[in-house]
Amino acid sequence: MIALQIEYLNGPNAGRKLLLRDTCITFGRSPERTLPLDLSFASREHGEFNFDQGQWLLTNLSNNGTRLNGKPVTNKPRPIKGTCIIAIGDDDVFRIRPIADESDIQQQDPDTQSPDLSKQPDDEDSLTPHTHSRTKLWIGIGALWLVVFGFIAFAILNPADPTASSPTLNLPAPLTAEHIQQILARPMPKSTPDERQADQAIAQAHEFYALIDRRPDALYRAFDAYRLALAYSPNETFTDAQDQRQFYVLQKRLTESVTTQYQSADHFLQSRQYKQADQAFKALRETYPDSASPIFTDALEREAAARDALKKKRR
Repeated sequence: MIALQIEYLNGPNAGRKLLLRDTCITFGRSPERTLPLDLSFASREHGEFNFDQGQWLLTNLSNNGTRLNGKPVTNKPRPIKGTCIIAIGDDDVFRIRPIADESDIQQQDPDTQSPDLSKQPDDEDSLTPHTHSRTKLWIGIGALWLVVFGFIAFAILNPADPTASSPTLNLPAPLTAEHIQQILARPMPKSTPDERQADQAIAQAHEFYALIDRRPDALYRAFDAYRLALAYSPNETFTDAQDQRQFYVLQKRLTESVTTQYQSADHFLQSRQYKQADQAFKALRETYPDSASPIFTDALEREAAARDALKKKRR
């Protein structure tokens, strides 16, 4: 089997190199992933590397997107050839390289680690340097805590003005979850009943429903097509029980997705993480591209505010 050499390029593990031989290597914010990421814009289950038919493949599992050597990756696996850079958003996350011959990996790159770190020294001579190392480690930790406490005491005695180094955001209050739910629950205005138009809209809803796992906007498109079908129908509900059930499921899933994305993006904005806020509001508009909706216009306004604040902060 061809092993996969992985080097972290971001986060607390930056610089760490691993040589993995699992047939499936997962990555994301969840600590249960093979390669956990401490990145706010990464999803809990963001993507995975799979070894199949003699080659390594990269699959994206997140609406936030993954790029292989600068090119977007969909949920269709992309082959990994040679040394590649994996990125999430604007941040490079991994440098990866398939290793066909592992016999010379330590000679080529002595920093590469095997994930098995369970070996311990088994004689008295080898314990001595480790004992000294642990003593130095504890001394270092103690010194670090003294510095931390010193900074905390200074911050308490000299509180900083939170507006001194951050731009002021002149924005209306954010939308509440209840408001978002009310907006998404509004039906389209009724049109002149037209059975042919209604049937076409239902067929379109079925097409987008099948694309939900492949397109970030498919959830909204399917839901909106169902709403259009009801607008052309003389009835208030669908005559087909399956269509009625799918309509309710889509409305619930879209409401949960839009609410979660909006609140997460606004949290970045309020905590002055302007780059993440800009990216998160953009991702929300891709998920919910209804330009006539108050949700879309509010997200667009906050996205612009985050971008402007980021520019001012860099000056």
